[in-house]
Amino acid sequence: MADSRATTEQKILTLINGQSDDPNVDPATARQEFAKDMAKIVHDAIVGRQTVVTGTSASGGPVTGTGIIQEA
Repeated sequence: MADSRATTEQKILTLINGQSDDPNVDPATARQEFAKDMAKIVHDAIVGRQTVVTGTSASGGPVTGTGIIQEA
């Protein structure tokens, strides 16, 4: 199941604070770790979330469906 908005927000805040509160961190290393950790946070917020998909059928009529976002 995907993380809630509140959980995602807290994870981002924790990530930012963890990087910015360390005076001994190497900037290049911090950027790389930040990118890796942010990608996981975004992944956890999206994969597993239910979504509604709308479109047009081959015959021209509207179609609607629901699905769960999955990792490719």
